[in-house]
Amino acid sequence: MTSSKARGDLMPKVLVVDDDNRMVLLLTMTMPGNYVVMQAKDGEEALRMAEEQVPDVILLDVNMPRLNGFEVLRKVRQSGKLKKTRVIMVTARSDEADRNLGMQLGANAYLSKPFSPLALLDLISKLLSEA
Repeated sequence: MTSSKARGDLMPKVLVVDDDNRMVLLLTMTMPGNYVVMQAKDGEEALRMAEEQVPDVILLDVNMPRLNGFEVLRKVRQSGKLKKTRVIMVTARSDEADRNLGMQLGANAYLSKPFSPLALLDLISKLLSEA
């Protein structure tokens, strides 16, 4: 095992899920070097990657092709393998009904776009420290 692989195993894994390439780039660039960042462009790819990689945190958009974020969240919460994975909904859908649905389905947090990248990093750090 290489030393970079060993370091990678110790760093928290964050899966960024959004079909907007600009948002994926922004979220990925927001992550400092002490996170392993993975990317998925739709709900099906996100579930496949999550089951294979078991991320510590998933940053999840709602409006996506194939499976929307609420469907992904529901499946993540049903997976025994992903039960400890924290999910932060990061979405343009900011009305109270959507926020309530996300929280009822098991999201750990719900951020509406636009959001503060620093607030997102603080939230990720807080969720990881609660583990």
